[in-house]
Amino acid sequence: MGDINGKLKKIIYFFIAIFIVALIAIIICLLMLKYEVEGEGNMPFEISQMVVVSTAEGVEKEGDKTWNLDLIQNNDIYIHISKNKNYTKQEIIKNIKLNNFVITKEPQKGEIILYRPSNSADKVFEYKDEYIINDNLTFQGTENTNLKQLEVANQGAVITFRCSNKNLRRI
Repeated sequence: MGDINGKLKKIIYFFIAIFIVALIAIIICLLMLKYEVEGEGNMPFEISQMVVVSTAEGVEKEGDKTWNLDLIQNNDIYIHISKNKNYTKQEIIKNIKLNNFVITKEPQKGEIILYRPSNSADKVFEYKDEYIINDNLTFQGTENTNLKQLEVANQGAVITFRCSNKNLRRI
């Protein structure tokens, strides 16, 4: 009888241990699911302001001797990233990656092209193929912001890109 009670106790302890391990695994999975759905609650940096500046301009075609302009509509998007005042730890920005650009509705006229800031000292944006954003735009975290080199201050700064509607009309 003592031998049966000993085996019964071992079986009960075994199932209790399995129950506790399963309960811990379920709690961990639920916390992971909650984090996946809700995300980080207290981020070190936040988007504090977003400004869109819309303009239209006529760009003269290169090599054309006559008065020949392409009409372009621009939306320059400026995003201000600042430290979260409620975040108490010290963090730095390693990089900021903008990706997953989705154009939900094509314009009736023209084509949408995204541009990164140019390297030119006298122009913020240029309509050159080397500045077209294809998949993503990444700004590296450094001590100071230099948009021409795609560098952003590691404690917060303003980043920018341009959304152009080109080939609207030739004048």
